[in-house]
Amino acid sequence: MTIIDEKIKDEFQKLPEDFWDFKLSTTHDLTHGLHSYPAMMVYPISRNIIKIYKKYQPIETLLDPFMGSGTVLVEGMLGKIPNIYGVDLNPLAVLMSAVKTTPLSFSQLESIESHKNSLSQIKAQAIAESEAFERYIREELRLDITAKNGWGDCAHQYIDAYFKSKNQKFDCKYFTNLGFWFLPKIVVQLQTIKNFILCEEDEAVKKFLSLAFSETVRTTSNTRNSEFKLFRMPAAKLLDYNPNAFEEYFKLLDRNIEKMKDFISCDVFESSVHINYDDTRALNTVPDQSVDLVITSPPYGDSRTTVAYGQFSRLSMQWLGSNSPISDSINIDRALLGGKPSRDKQQWATLGSSTLSETLGRIAELDLSRANDVFGFYVDLDQCLNRISAKMKKDGYLFWVVGNRTVKQQILQTDRILAEMAKKYGLKYLFSFGRNISNKTMPSLNSPSNEPGKSAKTMTKEIIVVLKKE
Repeated sequence: MTIIDEKIKDEFQKLPEDFWDFKLSTTHDLTHGLHSYPAMMVYPISRNIIKIYKKYQPIETLLDPFMGSGTVLVEGMLGKIPNIYGVDLNPLAVLMSAVKTTPLSFSQLESIESHKNSLSQIKAQAIAESEAFERYIREELRLDITAKNGWGDCAHQYIDAYFKSKNQKFDCKYFTNLGFWFLPKIVVQLQTIKNFILCEEDEAVKKFLSLAFSETVRTTSNTRNSEFKLFRMPAAKLLDYNPNAFEEYFKLLDRNIEKMKDFISCDVFESSVHINYDDTRALNTVPDQSVDLVITSPPYGDSRTTVAYGQFSRLSMQWLGSNSPISDSINIDRALLGGKPSRDKQQWATLGSSTLSETLGRIAELDLSRANDVFGFYVDLDQCLNRISAKMKKDGYLFWVVGNRTVKQQILQTDRILAEMAKKYGLKYLFSFGRNISNKTMPSLNSPSNEPGKSAKTMTKEIIVVLKKE
C-alpha cells in the first residue's frame, strides 16, 4: 500500500462500527425519492465515500456500472464531480436515473404545472367515462374482473367493442394480460393520462411526467404493492379495490415537483452526467482509462431468486412502450447478471476464486442445477470486473457494496470471491468494512429456491469491498 492508501484505509477504519448503518436515513430526499425501486442504496453511503475519498485524491470522473435508481449519480452531482457515468440494462432504471440527474428550469416546472391544469380540465369527464366502462364490464357483460379469462386476457377486445359502439376512437396500449393487472376504469384513466404526456414536446419534461406515470401505473395496478415481484392481490380484495389514477398521478407529480425544486436549490449544474442503456459486461459507453472512482452495488445474484428488478419494472415498461425512453421488447431478468446458468462444471476454477470453487462444490452435492445457476452469475460478474478495470485510471479506487446470500444453506462469500476474481484484472484488494442493513428498500423475505410457498429471510448485512487499479 502507498502512504495515501494507508491514510484512506485508516480514515475509514477509525469510524465507529455502526457509522455506515445510517439507521435514521432514508432513500427519499431530493430527487432520490422520485420513484420507488427495489434494494435502493441509502444515499449517505456514497455521499460519505465521496467526501472521505476527496480528502486524499481528486475525482474527475465517477462511474456506477450498476446504477439502478441513480443514487450514486445524484450524490456525485451533489459532490461537484465534473464527469459522471451511469449504466444499466433495465430501461426503467435508465429513465429513472436520467430524470433524477436532470435539473429542470423554472420554465420547465411551469410547463409541468400547465400540463396538470390541462389534465385537470378533462379529469371529471374522463373519470365519468372510465366508470361507465367499468359498469359495462361488470354489470352489463357480467364479467368477473378477478378471473384470468374474459376481462383478464381479452381486455383489448372489450375495449375495442365498447368504444366502437359509442362511435369513439380509443387507442389503448395493449399487452398480454392487461385486464389481469388493471381494472377496466384504470385502463381508461391511465391511457387518458398517457395521451396527454405524449403531447409534451420538451423531452426532459416528458421524461419527468413519464416517471410519475410509471409510479402511478404501479400504485393503481392490481399488484400487491408491498412486494417487488408480480403478485396480484386476492380476489376478495380486488372486488372492493377503488383506485383513482388521476388523483394518484397528481399527488405524485406534486411530490416530485417539490423534490426537484429542492434538488436544483443545491446548485447541481456543474456536473456532466452520462446516463446510458448499456451492458456492464461490455461497457461500451464509458471511455477506457477515464474513471477515478467507482461506487456501485451489483445484484446479489440472479433476479429470478433475489431482487426481481424485471418483474418490478414490467408493467411500467408495458405501458410506456416504444414512445417513451423505455422499451418492452426485452426480458430484463434474463438479460441481467445470472440470467443464464452456466452448465460446464469444468469451468468452475477458471474465474480465479478458490472460495467460489469450494462453495460451488458443496452446493453441487445437494443440487448441481443450482450450482450451475450460481456459477452463471459469477461468470457474468467476472466479465463486468474485466470491463470495469479497463475503464479505470491507474490508482483509481473501486467501492463495491455487496451482500453474501445463502444458497442451499451455503453462504456465498461474494466479498471474498470479488476480491479473488478481481486480482487477475489488475484490481488489488485493499480493505473491507461492513454495515447493517436498516432502511434498504428490499423485502424481508425472498424465494431463493424460486418455488411457490418457500421463502427465506433476506440478508441483513452488507460488506463494502475496496479495490484499487494497479
